[in-house]
Amino acid sequence: MRSQTSLVAQQVHIQQWADLIRDCQSRPCEMMLDTWCGLHEINRATYYYHLRKVRQACLHAMAPQ
Repeated sequence: MRSQTSLVAQQVHIQQWADLIRDCQSRPCEMMLDTWCGLHEINRATYYYHLRKVRQACLHAMAPQ
């Protein structure tokens, strides 16, 4: 079982990526994803990896307990 500290750290990391993803999705429509990733020094594969993780966290939070 994870410690409370590591759970909080994971939640902070997910929130930071969620903010970046929101920023990416609100980029100008003429700006390509590769351009946005380059400006933020993020690899495209890394972006998609974290997009998947953020979506999974959202689904997990919405699941009935």
